[in-house]
Amino acid sequence: MIDEDDNLLIESEFFWHALIEGDKIVLEADYFEEGALALRQGKAYEVLAKTQPFLSNMSFVVQSDITDQLVNVHPFLVDNYLINPVKYRLN
Repeated sequence: MIDEDDNLLIESEFFWHALIEGDKIVLEADYFEEGALALRQGKAYEVLAKTQPFLSNMSFVVQSDITDQLVNVHPFLVDNYLINPVKYRLN
């Protein structure tokens, strides 16, 4: 039987694999870096890149509308997403 923590990791991994650059993610809570607000809950942020140095450390890279800095967001923090209707994929 899969426990709740494992289920959240599976969902996070699904988000990370399903979304590509150009799609948008919406966070379930405000996101702070070094005590300062970096991303807002409920706002859609465009995925600029994805990183995966380790399976447990995968993230989406988005740009903060507050600081203009690039921010790494773990898929666990994603509440919703918007798929870009035009997909560009390079082989």
